[in-house]
Amino acid sequence: MHEWALAEAVVQTAVGALGDRDPSRLRSIRLAIGELQAIERDIFDYALGVLLGERSFGAVSVTVDPEPATLLCGACAHRWGLSESSGLSAETREAIHFLPEAVHAFLRCPSCGSPDFRVVDGRGLRVVSIEVAETSP
Repeated sequence: MHEWALAEAVVQTAVGALGDRDPSRLRSIRLAIGELQAIERDIFDYALGVLLGERSFGAVSVTVDPEPATLLCGACAHRWGLSESSGLSAETREAIHFLPEAVHAFLRCPSCGSPDFRVVDGRGLRVVSIEVAETSP
């Protein structure tokens, strides 16, 4: 269950952003979750809620923005998304979920068929912003 590990990383990032300031100053966290990460949102949201609740944070607003996968072919420079990659079975999506880099074993450029492509967007989880209040409530 890597959702718990990801939620813990988010909490640790928030703690680091606070530094020596009162934890109740934390107001909001904005995240971007890549399509290739395929996080189980219910598990992640629950884990994040539990882990934030274990700290002395006040009411923290968490916003999660999905980040669609964008792939770029090294041979023909075609950009595409997973929606253009037909035939991804549930097992393939599961493999990509656990190891996003596995996408290279399953996909080819829909324009030229090349296996030479890179993931431009939509991989991993990223903390976009953390809002901290100037003073304690």
